[in-house]
Amino acid sequence: MEFVSKFLTEKDKEKISLAVQLHTPLEIMSYTLPREKERYIQEILMYFLLQCHQEHMTDNLVFCLSELLTNAKKANTKRVYFKEKNLDINNEMDYHQGMVTCKEETLSNIEHYLTLQKEAGLYIKLILQLNDDGITIEIRNNAVITKFEKKRILEKLRVAEKYEEPHQVVSLMVDQTEGAGLGIIIIVLMLRKIGLSRNNYKVFTNETETITQMLLPLNQEIDKQMDSLYEEFVDNLKTIPVFEDVLEQFTKMTANADDNALIEFISKDVSLAAILLKDAAAKGHSCSKISTAFKVLGREDVVALLSKENPVIRLIKKEDDVRQMWKHETDVAFYAYNIAKNTSEFGFDLEEVYVSALFHDIECLLLEVATDEQKQGVKKLADSLDSTGALYQMFLKDFGHSHGCYKIAQSWGLPETVAQVVRYHNNPSFAPEKLQPIVYAVYLADILQYYEKGQAEFYQIHKEALDFFQIHSKGQLDFLVEQLKK
Repeated sequence: MEFVSKFLTEKDKEKISLAVQLHTPLEIMSYTLPREKERYIQEILMYFLLQCHQEHMTDNLVFCLSELLTNAKKANTKRVYFKEKNLDINNEMDYHQGMVTCKEETLSNIEHYLTLQKEAGLYIKLILQLNDDGITIEIRNNAVITKFEKKRILEKLRVAEKYEEPHQVVSLMVDQTEGAGLGIIIIVLMLRKIGLSRNNYKVFTNETETITQMLLPLNQEIDKQMDSLYEEFVDNLKTIPVFEDVLEQFTKMTANADDNALIEFISKDVSLAAILLKDAAAKGHSCSKISTAFKVLGREDVVALLSKENPVIRLIKKEDDVRQMWKHETDVAFYAYNIAKNTSEFGFDLEEVYVSALFHDIECLLLEVATDEQKQGVKKLADSLDSTGALYQMFLKDFGHSHGCYKIAQSWGLPETVAQVVRYHNNPSFAPEKLQPIVYAVYLADILQYYEKGQAEFYQIHKEALDFFQIHSKGQLDFLVEQLKK
């Protein structure tokens, strides 16, 4: 599907794509929400859904989003109107008195009240996030909902249960104090048209904000189909790619280097480490440490294993952009190791942390340099499941890549701890509780690679992971990054 945009830049699109890839939240804020800004926000949602392969929901969700943004804007306007009139919005008598004139007076002088909203710091915020259990679309405004407004919303949700189609309620003109009140009813009906229910629409508050959520579960059938594609890809991985110059360098080292030097060299290349750990597992020694695998196999067998004569090795010569993927794996492993090392009572072996991080994106790396033969079986299966070609494109774009990484780790016989860390490194909230410290370390190490390049922002980083490592401000995170870079 071709996406035609009037307001999004290429940088915007890259940021949205990365947020989907890393499962990080994407946040857009406005104080006055002019028409151009609203259209920009709509296009962000449209492109986000496209990247999540949920574009069939676009028309309905864009309508719902526009209605919710307008509601949030009206709520903010109402606050400054009541304040100007010296009315207490939480007092029932004042509330009903103010609502008699609020709509007419604010609409007739809207620029004045929008200026007051901005001066008061009243914002409207959209947050989008893809997670393992679906997509969250969240609209926030920093005006806590009153009990009168909450009652009104609940009434409209109950009314929505009586109808099936939006056109059935167009003539239902009620509650003229705040508009017809049809928006909330139509939102529920729009969600129903895409297979969702009232339970997918939530309104609640925290200490400072009113939060409206639309929760969209992912298509389970697509998840199953993608899993089958990953399994097919794993079955076709008869070889592991190794850079020719890296293998030559290792071979030269074997003449004089001691075991520790060889272990260190292997640890710095994800392909060599993969061959070593995979072979150890095949011989009954599932290892989460490269040093352990080296010792159980023995120096002589390792040297033979990591040589051109091994049919498992597929020598490659690729340009710097592909080498960067190998470097990314090693950098994440180095960061995760040091983050864990400097955390008291971490509870996991540091080399196990390193190995888990080293393999965190293994499927993406192998797919980048996969042979036509390795892809052929996947394409054939994808075409049998979906004649449009969309499913295969989802596979090539690494949608849900952590599933693929997990299946590779399992198929190679890596310990389940390592496989689980790989599985949840983009979604630490979903990780088993006992593994969360190591998942947090790998997650943080991974996203810091993007943060230090300016591709991810502080607000996008998982708060629980930051809290675990006692990072409570951007300044503390920047200090950590500088220490790791040194």
